[in-house]
Amino acid sequence: MLFSAIKYGAVSGKARAMAGKFLKPSDYQGIVQKKSVSEVAAYLKYNTGYSAVLADINEAEIRRGELENILKLQYINDYEKLMRFSSGSQKDFISLLYLKMEIESIKLLLRIFEAGNAHPSLLEESLPFLTRYVDLDIQKLALSRNLEEFIAGLSGTDYAEAMRPYVSMDQDTRLFHLEMALDLYYLRKVLDMSTGLLRGSDRQIAMELNGIEIDVFNIFWIYRIKRYYSFDKELIYTYIIPYWYRIKRADIDGLISAKDTDEFCRVLARTPYAGFFADEEPGAFERRYNDFLYEIHRKRFIQQPFSVACIISYLKLKEFELNNIVSIIEGIRYSFPPEEIGKFITGIRSDS
Repeated sequence: MLFSAIKYGAVSGKARAMAGKFLKPSDYQGIVQKKSVSEVAAYLKYNTGYSAVLADINEAEIRRGELENILKLQYINDYEKLMRFSSGSQKDFISLLYLKMEIESIKLLLRIFEAGNAHPSLLEESLPFLTRYVDLDIQKLALSRNLEEFIAGLSGTDYAEAMRPYVSMDQDTRLFHLEMALDLYYLRKVLDMSTGLLRGSDRQIAMELNGIEIDVFNIFWIYRIKRYYSFDKELIYTYIIPYWYRIKRADIDGLISAKDTDEFCRVLARTPYAGFFADEEPGAFERRYNDFLYEIHRKRFIQQPFSVACIISYLKLKEFELNNIVSIIEGIRYSFPPEEIGKFITGIRSDS
């Protein structure tokens, strides 16, 4: 315990200080009442821990994409702060976790291309997470005319290699395959690197957190394939990570073999993740998926402060917060009532 306190004292203290600036349930309750992006920006600027990163904006004129990308800079700032308070393998592991936000940034850009909204200014605003790649020409990437040019512009990165086999696929399913390839790359990378970078209890904690996320990832994607696509069993197996933590291999086989979502739910009911399908409300599974992971990381962050959990779980909780803000902005954009927007805020039900 003493060694862990010494090893993680600085970075744990910094993580806890930054966590003190997380949005509170009352902040979310205030934000969902807003009527425009400008009102959301003003609330965040004058009432929350985002005041510094939003200090120079004109909230009356800010656009949705611009606000979202400025908020993402807060994640980069937090990442850099954790790096400054870390040393040795801690730095390497934090750098590994940063891949997640790079991948989410790329996935957003893929959706922009597939939707036909690839304006250079929008692309450049959406590339802040890739600026650490000194060999990448960000401005040239922003001028990509289509998805093929964009992926070619990522040449030399592992991301380009992961996506390349799927670029020429049918457009109806191409986005699914590309996003899946990136998610698989990330989870496999974290799983492999965790064993090499970490030792003892840190490795055990990381393997638990990663193992649960992989279990849930596999379940979630099998469910999506069953619900929205018609893939052969053999193809589905290529889209899961062959690593089982709380779930058994036989249960994964059963989920993949299920004829429909009803049978899928019956198989899942035998596993530790049965609660994901307590009802059939549209979108309920994805919300439970996120709430489940949120609660795991919230508990680990509180209960194991002098361990690698203070790094893994802080960054994961920050990611959830950013996604919550984006979901709220989207809900306001489509004039959803506050109570409906609230359903898409991860973790607020846990904290209320």
